[in-house]
Amino acid sequence: MIEETIKQKRTIRLFKQDKIDYKLLEKFVDCARLSSSARNAQPLEYIIVDDKEVLEKIFPLINFGGEISDDKKAKNGFEPTALIVIIAKKGCRESYKYDIGIAAQNIALVAYENNIGVCMMGAVEKEEIQKALNVPDDYFVDFVISLGYAAEKPVLEETDKEPGYYRENNVLHVQKRKLSQVLHRNKF
Repeated sequence: MIEETIKQKRTIRLFKQDKIDYKLLEKFVDCARLSSSARNAQPLEYIIVDDKEVLEKIFPLINFGGEISDDKKAKNGFEPTALIVIIAKKGCRESYKYDIGIAAQNIALVAYENNIGVCMMGAVEKEEIQKALNVPDDYFVDFVISLGYAAEKPVLEETDKEPGYYRENNVLHVQKRKLSQVLHRNKF
């Protein structure tokens, strides 16, 4: 079941405007909280943003789909209806970055199983988001996950060329390198 989820799940960049139930968002954070953590340090904390006014303050601070959007912003009327902002305490070990990857993937997989699309975003104005969300100075914003009910169904394409993504006839095409291009056995 997890393997199929991984093979089918794609990043979503266009969202329906239906609100996600807070309990569902809380469940996603709970699954992130239970993720593996280097040295079991558990340095991450999470802010769920689902208030429309707060979301509208944050959207201009996020670069969203730069390869397929001229202005790098969410398409008007198709914005995510929630964000999960991942923060960490200043001074934590550098391994927090791995923890973020593991926690974010848990959120994405559980969201997919609950029919919620996600887009993981690191190209964000972290300091400005920190101010907008009143994050204390002894923490820092590192990563943002946008969430919402998908308003698109991206298609996967394997490619021999440099991978990327593009829209054609309002369909998002996501290119992935072939297994034979990335897998090595016993040596390079």
